[in-house]
Amino acid sequence: MLKATGLLAAALLLISSGAAYSRSQASPTTLVSTKTTIAAFAQDGDQIAWASVDKHSACTSQVWIRLLGPKKQKLVTKPAGPTCYSNAGFNPYSAGFYRFITPELVLAGKRALWTVWSDVNGTSAHRYVVTASYAGTRDVALDEFVFDSGCVGDYLFEISGDSSTLVYGVVSISMVKTPGCKYEVCDAISGGGIERITGTDEVAVPGAPPPFALAASGHRIAVVVAEKSGCYMGGVRPGSPATVKVEDAVSGANIGSFSLMKKPIAIALGPSVVAVLESTAGGRQIEFRTHAGALLRTVAVPAKAEALSTTDKRAVFHVGRSIQTVRVKAGGSTKVASAGNAPIGLSIEGTRIAWAENVVVNHVPRGRIRAINVY
Repeated sequence: MLKATGLLAAALLLISSGAAYSRSQASPTTLVSTKTTIAAFAQDGDQIAWASVDKHSACTSQVWIRLLGPKKQKLVTKPAGPTCYSNAGFNPYSAGFYRFITPELVLAGKRALWTVWSDVNGTSAHRYVVTASYAGTRDVALDEFVFDSGCVGDYLFEISGDSSTLVYGVVSISMVKTPGCKYEVCDAISGGGIERITGTDEVAVPGAPPPFALAASGHRIAVVVAEKSGCYMGGVRPGSPATVKVEDAVSGANIGSFSLMKKPIAIALGPSVVAVLESTAGGRQIEFRTHAGALLRTVAVPAKAEALSTTDKRAVFHVGRSIQTVRVKAGGSTKVASAGNAPIGLSIEGTRIAWAENVVVNHVPRGRIRAINVY
């Protein structure tokens, strides 16, 4: 770090050039290298987890949890578990509409939650919510969702985790007569909510609404409420304006709520900050608020910004391979690193920004997990 008064001009030059991230100027380090490709990545505290695809293994789909302190890791998917038996794995790439659904994996301490697919054909598929822990004996399926060519049913909408909280969202769609419907019946959201994982079981968060988007931090959750529906997952939408609710993940107690200024794309939750990536007429912006709903500020970010994560001090997102951050209180976005390929599961934990990426080494696809510290 610059610390001599004679270097003041150099420091000002760094600030004016947008490189005022001090020690984060260093290159990213590699936390893990794999001989497989990585489908999903997550981090929490001193743990990281990744879902990998090993075409040479009897169990093609695998989930690993690594303890960064002792540098120990464990394969938490076992031959008798549902992940090994999923015939489509983390993402049914060849299954028409379903190929657009991103693989999901989240981490809460040493517990992981993810989704796998099975029995996929052109019109239907089975999707399972699966959990395992570093100390456990095998992965366990918690819930099953059947996707078919119709609209009616329960749909899985996002999973999230942090600290002691693992949650997933459900949206229920029924065919009913609704205002403005041109036909005898139209599809509409008829229910849903948030399920919290307790060991190898789940319990409903009392009174939680069906989510369009979902984020967890500590024992709290933030939900962009799903209010409108068309057919299939892509048809579920928030209201206009969209409503965000922050609730206690155990009791369901209301912490705060607010209406968004623009169309939400992603939501992230810090210990005392809510960050929402929004689409605007001129591009995109991040809206920062307190858990109670008070607006802190909005800041413009690049038009192709995606994959939002936040702490109380700083949010991170990426624009293509460019990893960028923005402070909660002031300033614009700053590039801190470049990924070797499309970043997977980009997030920030304390001062550590981490992501996974797949690269080609000697003509062979490989995965690696990268990290950089920002201050």
